[in-house]
Amino acid sequence: MKNQTNGKKRVIVTAIGIAAFIFTIALGIYSCTKQKSASPSGSDAKNPNLKVLTAQSAPGGKINFSVVLGNLDVTGPTDVRLENMVFNPTAGTVAATIWEWNSDDEKGKTLYSNHTCSMDGSTQTGVVYAPTGWLVPAGGYYGRTGVYTYVSGVLTINWDAPWAGVHESWNVSNPDGASAMMTFASSNYGITHGRGFGSNRPFTGTGNFKTIGTIPRIAYTGSMVAAIKDKNGVLSTIPTTGIGWKTDGLDLSSFTSSSNGNTLHADLTTSNCNPENGCTAGNTHTGIVYHLASDNTSRAMVYNHFCACLPTETAFPAYTGNLHPYAMMQIIDDNGNMRGMVGIEEQDQAGSIGYQYQLKAYFQ
Repeated sequence: MKNQTNGKKRVIVTAIGIAAFIFTIALGIYSCTKQKSASPSGSDAKNPNLKVLTAQSAPGGKINFSVVLGNLDVTGPTDVRLENMVFNPTAGTVAATIWEWNSDDEKGKTLYSNHTCSMDGSTQTGVVYAPTGWLVPAGGYYGRTGVYTYVSGVLTINWDAPWAGVHESWNVSNPDGASAMMTFASSNYGITHGRGFGSNRPFTGTGNFKTIGTIPRIAYTGSMVAAIKDKNGVLSTIPTTGIGWKTDGLDLSSFTSSSNGNTLHADLTTSNCNPENGCTAGNTHTGIVYHLASDNTSRAMVYNHFCACLPTETAFPAYTGNLHPYAMMQIIDDNGNMRGMVGIEEQDQAGSIGYQYQLKAYFQ
């Protein structure tokens, strides 16, 4: 009986060992699977949070950065974020204010402001829409903290709870002495793209932002990346392959200011526009209508554009339909000059099959 009992024990132990081995393999396969979302809250980060609580150099010699980043590929949901990062070199810590949009959420757009808009012989009350959560409604952001290291131009951030175990790395360079540039390098939670710029200017206070009337009306050059799902549910990216960026620009040289001073706008008839569902019957206007708006109290701005042939003839140039809304943040250098802007587009109405998300980064 004793031998039989021992035999049974060996069988049970062996079975437990096999089950544990199978579970370990399954867990390993799961942990190596690419995350569907670039939101750390939905990640399965299992790497340890290698925190280094010690003084560090300021990244590129700068402490305040605005960045855009996200997951823009053809795998799973699209996720984009706009972040203001503040680094504390004495403690080796970083604090971020974050606005985030995900294609699973379909946040859509919210009315931001209005102004008198006169274009092509027609005058209406023009409206500007923000991605929902960007400035309207108020409080559409959250904060995160972490620790960082900065060695040989490489910035590594290890985030605190509730993002414990989440980390990302950026390459930092200096276009000039008054600014720094961050370029995304790697993460353990699915980020594919990221860029940003910084200086030692605070984010708030007199001289640390430009009002609409004082924004340099020049041609801003830079880059963009987009993830687009069409009305048939087919997801594609611009550029079409890899993790690169496409050259892009925003030329404000022909924009004029609204009478209330909160919007720059233009109707660029030379811009090519081919609306997906066709123009509105009776509308004879061509090109694209652009609006860049602000409440003139911070670096935050709202950018819209839509095909001029989409409004009804009697409503032009006002339009409330499926336009392109962006959250934009000014880039201010150490000297108080506006050097460009970073931003995201979130064109994703609730219940829609299609969407378009973009990251934009302009710097002069």
